[in-house]
Amino acid sequence: MAAGAFLAGAVLGAAAGAGLAAWACARARLRRGRLFSFALHEVNTPATAVNMTVINLLTGVFGEVPADQLRWLEMARDQLGRLCGLTGDLRDLTHLELQGKLRLHLLPADPAELVEEALSPLRAGFVQAGAPLEVVVAPGLPPILADADRLPRALGGLLYHARKFRASGPVRLSVRREGAFVACEVSYTGTPLSPAQARDSLDLYYPARRRDDHVLAATGLGLGLTRTLARLGGGDLALEPGEKGAARLILTVPVAPAA
Repeated sequence: MAAGAFLAGAVLGAAAGAGLAAWACARARLRRGRLFSFALHEVNTPATAVNMTVINLLTGVFGEVPADQLRWLEMARDQLGRLCGLTGDLRDLTHLELQGKLRLHLLPADPAELVEEALSPLRAGFVQAGAPLEVVVAPGLPPILADADRLPRALGGLLYHARKFRASGPVRLSVRREGAFVACEVSYTGTPLSPAQARDSLDLYYPARRRDDHVLAATGLGLGLTRTLARLGGGDLALEPGEKGAARLILTVPVAPAA
């Protein structure tokens, strides 16, 4: 009986110790998440201020910009916009992985307006990169249920991905209705991908994978975060490889319920 009581006490003590350790680890993780989120907010504040200054310069608020300086301002806007987008992505990842939750602000929105918001800071960068950009937005699209901050950022990330890995030809963006969704398709021709490689690249931790060749088909935090956010909002992201390097990134967003 004494041995049984000792064993029972040891088991209960171990369980209590494990529970306490798990609680302490969870608390420390949440604290790190709050710290990283705060730090990223602080990084985003000056980046946004500089970005707005560059936009004001480009739009003539401070007077006419000399032609020989214009391209450098356009490059700065392109890269600052990317920096702000990456900061937002890092905050979302921090909320997901360290704080265990992320709230999307889903409201009815005009898809054409959100697409234009995504395209506005990118067009000059495509011109400078020598990458033709073709855009077709179907007329009369219904309102979508979307996070008006994150959707343009996600679409911009897909266009950056296509621009980086494009090998030839244009990058095409087509926006159309597909049943209960609006589909934003980014197509381009790059390095041929197998179905397995395309599937792997949608994994949230794909950019962290160890490789011997140091070549990774990802930009920013990768396509996996975009897919995770899309699914949280009721949509999805697919990467469909085709022949001779053709690829299609298809981001779907649900149509907003009728009022």
